[in-house]
Amino acid sequence: MGFFSWNCKDCGHPMLSPYAIDKVNAWMNDVVVLQDGGSICMGEYDGYGRVGDNDIAFTNPECYHHACWVKAGKPTKYRVGSDSSDCQGFFFNAGDHDLQEPITGST
Repeated sequence: MGFFSWNCKDCGHPMLSPYAIDKVNAWMNDVVVLQDGGSICMGEYDGYGRVGDNDIAFTNPECYHHACWVKAGKPTKYRVGSDSSDCQGFFFNAGDHDLQEPITGST
């Protein structure tokens, strides 16, 4: 299975693979995932459907970057799964996901 990803429910940008991040967008690899059924997992997204030891590949996850999740009020109730990312969290042009981290404002 190759790279794939989902878009953050708050900012709309993808969870980024650790192989695609740089110092500006590295915060987009730290994620929070809500799953139908009530479980929540947090950690680094590996780009292949796993957050830490949790395989979320086939679970219709509701995904947030950790900073976006905090900004959104730390939701814990699953509502609806996130959209799949067209760039798969890996195949994008430099600068496409160069956003300030919404909590600290740093890049």
